[in-house]
Amino acid sequence: MLVPKGLMNASRNFKGKTAIIDGKHTYTYEQFAGRTAKVKRSLAKLGVKKGDRAALLMLNSFRYLELMYGIPAYGAIMVPLNVRLTPKEIAFVLNDADVRVLYIHKEFLPYLPELRQLAPNLQHIIFAEDEGEALAVGNESVLFYEELLAAQPDEPLTADGIDEDDVAGLFYTGGTTGRSKGVMLTHKNLVSNAYHCALMMQYTEEDIYLHAAPMFHLADGASTFAVTLVGGAHAHLRAFSPKGVLQVYEEVKPTCGLLVPTMINMVLNDPDFAQYDVSSVRRIMYGGSPMPVEVLKKGVKMLPGVQFFQAYGMTEASPILTVLTGKNHMVGGTAEEERRLASGGQAVPGVEMKVVDPEGSELPVGEVGEIIARGPNIMKGYWNLPEETARAIRDGWYYTGDMAYADENSFYYVVDRAKDMIITGGENVYSVEVENVLYQHPAVLECAVIGVPDETWGEAVKAVIVAKQDSGATEEEIIAFARQQLAGYKVPKTIEFVAEIPKSGAGKILKRELRDRFWAGKTRNVQ
Repeated sequence: MLVPKGLMNASRNFKGKTAIIDGKHTYTYEQFAGRTAKVKRSLAKLGVKKGDRAALLMLNSFRYLELMYGIPAYGAIMVPLNVRLTPKEIAFVLNDADVRVLYIHKEFLPYLPELRQLAPNLQHIIFAEDEGEALAVGNESVLFYEELLAAQPDEPLTADGIDEDDVAGLFYTGGTTGRSKGVMLTHKNLVSNAYHCALMMQYTEEDIYLHAAPMFHLADGASTFAVTLVGGAHAHLRAFSPKGVLQVYEEVKPTCGLLVPTMINMVLNDPDFAQYDVSSVRRIMYGGSPMPVEVLKKGVKMLPGVQFFQAYGMTEASPILTVLTGKNHMVGGTAEEERRLASGGQAVPGVEMKVVDPEGSELPVGEVGEIIARGPNIMKGYWNLPEETARAIRDGWYYTGDMAYADENSFYYVVDRAKDMIITGGENVYSVEVENVLYQHPAVLECAVIGVPDETWGEAVKAVIVAKQDSGATEEEIIAFARQQLAGYKVPKTIEFVAEIPKSGAGKILKRELRDRFWAGKTRNVQ
């Protein structure tokens, strides 16, 4: 199980078929593999050694795809960088991983002076743009991606001298819970999950997959490797915007893609949604954070020809653990079918999962505990953090930190991150439950529920809301609405209306940033 083998097989079996669609750039699978072989050879010419790290500070593009195959084919380790990080945060990753080669897009050229200063071990910076973009570089001393490839001979892509247990990528966690950690994923990890994804998402060679979610994030990465396995085509949107997605839907006619829930919400609420032809889209996978049931219902209504699939997982699982398939997205069905919309689905083949108590004992059906999992997709460990690795992986099981329960049919219902659980007056409040209620209010566009310090109750439930334009909603109105559907202790004590909720580069709401200002100066984040 080697990452480049998927592309090597596709280049033989689908050699003349379109593999890449990216603006004016289109390539067949034979051409895609040929360019990737040149990426691999260019690394050798630069003096990169097996096991060295090469980082990508890039938006979505076909070159990103080439690097995702070319770097591990050489035996080096790719390090995709979150494009929303500050230069200081990027430098932390570059230094932590001891990155020697950095591929960069023009949007990040202003970062280079600071990165060179803060990450002195960086040896080569490669400008991964079209040749006509050379002027954007200015005075920066960089190498040019296309020049490096042009200097290499034509040869087939190979995968010699690498093993399935070698680390193929270092994927840094978003840092939403503190220090960012490099997750070591092997060739076997990534390819195993690609098979899981291809099987559960039913990808075929007829599919055109739209990379609209950021390619640095493994939520998109699982499908990246899966679509190549079956010979599907990859279409690219450089950076997400609701109108950008709708335009690609109309012009390129993709059949499938991944969007995180906040992205789906934004696309559905675009004022010009009805003007675009979205009829080509057959399947949308979502993941990265829970989907509010009301948003899902709206999606099913507005995209009647689309099957929705939810993938639940995390970086440490390469990333998929469970999938809620299209046939289980039943809106307006039985009470059980409606309830199932709030689940993350069932474990993918070959992955074992359990819900356990704090002592590690498996809990009965319906009881909330921590999800643990094991399978061929579980990480090798955290880069240079053996103690963190030992805490996360115990007796072969990965402890996810996610609180959930399983029903009698082994559907898993993730109620919250353990660290996001609000304890108010001794009662546990799972913020996802409160958010699902708030999303039912017609004025709520986005919301996040957090715990804030309270002298009486320890923590109080607070909702941060982005209201729809001209809604005129008030705090009293929202609280009264929530009180109709929630137990009193779950109802937000306060509502804060904001213009925007902070999100990670993958579109995940950053609750830590919302909480930090309320907990500043406290010795601990609970009372």
